[in-house]
Order: sequence, then C-alpha cells, then structure tokens
Amino acid sequence: MNHKSPIRRLTALAALALLPGMVSAADYNHIEGGFIQRDTYGRSDAGVRVGGMLGVHPNVAAYSEFSSNDELNQFSAGALFHTPINSEFDLFAGGGLEYVDVGSADDLGYGFRGGLRYTPNKVIELTPEVRYFNAVGDGRVALRISGAYYIAPRFALVAAVQGGDDDRFEAGVRYRFGGV
Repeated sequence: MNHKSPIRRLTALAALALLPGMVSAADYNHIEGGFIQRDTYGRSDAGVRVGGMLGVHPNVAAYSEFSSNDELNQFSAGALFHTPINSEFDLFAGGGLEYVDVGSADDLGYGFRGGLRYTPNKVIELTPEVRYFNAVGDGRVALRISGAYYIAPRFALVAAVQGGDDDRFEAGVRYRFGGV
C-alpha cells in the first residue's frame, strides 16, 4: 500500500493552484479612487482614496492603496494569491507593508487581507474580506464588503463599507485596464 505524505499532497495542490490554465473569476487589473469617510485612531474625517491592482502572474496580483483624510494618511502595498473556486468565486489571501502617518506618529508596519471575490457576470462584483494591519504600536482588524457595478466594460461605480478597528465608507469609480 502506497501512502503519500501530507507534505507531498500539499506540494501537489500548490503546484496545481499555480498552473497558468486556471482562470480567475475576477479581473485583477484596475485602478480606482474616490471619497472616503474613515474613523480610526480617534479621528473621524472625510478624505480621498486611490487604489489599484495589477496581475503579475495568473494567480498573483500586486496591490497598492493610499488614503488621506486630515491628520491620517495610510499607504499599503503588497501581493495577493488568488485562485478560482468555480466560475463565479475567487479565494484570495495576501499581505504587505503598511505605512501609517497619524498626528505626530508615523510607522511602517505590516498587514494581511483575505476573502472572496464574487463575479456572477461582467457587470457586478462583490468582495467580502477580513483585513488586519499592525502599525503605530497596535493591530487593527476590520471586516469589509466592497462592490463594483460596471456601467461600461471598463468603468465601474465602486463602494465599500468596513467595520471593526478601522471603520470606513468609500465611494468612487474604477477603471479596468485588463481584459474585458
């Protein structure tokens, strides 16, 4: 009887997940921006947010995000691994660096994020996720749901609500520069 070790099974699964033939349900090539209302670190202010993703491999995307409101600026940059569950759902997880400048304090920390992207068609996208970042001496956890409604093949209206240690409301527009 031939028993494969758990390490060999996990290695085989990881290799399958990285095969270029797997097509993600969602598109990972876009830039977006707009309004943000944020309540964290004892500050509740309105401001602006700009973010985006770039597919660097069939299953890996780089991300960056900058938000600024009054005395709170945050810049995030990192990478996500994503893989399709089926034709409508992608599972993603990743992490990166987090720079926070709040009041008289600034710090470079780290963050993690993970969730699902649901794209039932080329018009709607819903993304529930969990985000964590640690900077300026403490960790912050938030649950987030974001959505995109494509009003044209490359342009969407976007919105997000996030709650926990980093409360946010976001609204804006997205430009998709990947395949349509």
